[in-house]
Amino acid sequence: MAVPTLDFSKFISGTPEERKQFALDLLDSFERTGFAKLKNHTFSNDQLRELFHWGHSFFNQPLEVKNAIPNEPGPRPMRGYTPWRVEEVGKLHHEERVRIMKDSKEHFDQGPSDDVEFPNKWPTDSSLAGFRPFMEAFYQQCNDVCLTLMHALEVAWDIDDGSLVARCAPSATDMRLTHYPEIAVDELQTGRTTRIAPHTDFGPITLLFQDSTGGLEIEDRRANAFVPLPPTDTTEMILNVGDTLTRWTNGRITGGVHQVAVPEAMRGKSGLIIPSRMSMAYLFKAGRDTSVGPLPKFVSAKEPAIYPDITALEFQRWRNSIVYNLDKEEDSVKYNGHVDKPAAAAGLQQVQAIRA
Repeated sequence: MAVPTLDFSKFISGTPEERKQFALDLLDSFERTGFAKLKNHTFSNDQLRELFHWGHSFFNQPLEVKNAIPNEPGPRPMRGYTPWRVEEVGKLHHEERVRIMKDSKEHFDQGPSDDVEFPNKWPTDSSLAGFRPFMEAFYQQCNDVCLTLMHALEVAWDIDDGSLVARCAPSATDMRLTHYPEIAVDELQTGRTTRIAPHTDFGPITLLFQDSTGGLEIEDRRANAFVPLPPTDTTEMILNVGDTLTRWTNGRITGGVHQVAVPEAMRGKSGLIIPSRMSMAYLFKAGRDTSVGPLPKFVSAKEPAIYPDITALEFQRWRNSIVYNLDKEEDSVKYNGHVDKPAAAAGLQQVQAIRA
């Protein structure tokens, strides 16, 4: 499955015809594959080198330093440091073979710099003095790119009132640095451990940069199989569709399922150690009070709404309660083709809405 690489500069500074064509190509790639790639995306090579420098600097700190800013697992946006094998995204999947998979990663999460409801947690070690200012500036630049991409979808859909962009303000996005420690190939090939299990993200879209280690795979919908998306160029930005865009379009655009597994060159081999891997995901979100129910444009008498009208924050709380395995109930609901356990606390209202 070929994921096209689009030239972002054509939309930023191109002719009206080039802007329209970029918008249509972006929408087409999202509809066909759930993914796209961007070049000329406003981030310099120096910025991306510095991004991964700070990622390594943070994760190379002693565990007690990282644990000084702990993310508290719960049905809320994530902030600070989450240790190895705490989050389990496989719990969101409908297949039992995926639901039992243990993710092998640690991560650092941040939100908007002015977020008083869910404030950020920053390391205080002197060796990381430049970490916060760099990450805050990188966050804002990612947000600008995402808002521009939302505008591109407005152009593709002939939405001229700015309403799609408006749904994504004020910012409620989570930006994540993820470190995958080195791991034996044999362990990943047992079927019970993975670097990150197959999943879709929660928001409208995600921006991703990855290092050169490899292992990222995306779902080829035609073959019903995963195919590698190798880091042929680590400056290339990867985009994937998330659950909110699926909901907004009433199922017209399906989220891009992806995972991190054994790099292609090491598949089927034994006795090898996969090197550590680093990535940055800007998990773009709608405004917290914004509905993630279908947009009126995609609802009609022939195609009634198939998703409940809940807020982006309610949706995120529910999904996070699952990936952190907070719900101990045996009951489950079928949701968007997936069997998910209902959230134990904040997600309960959403579950009841779905059952109704």
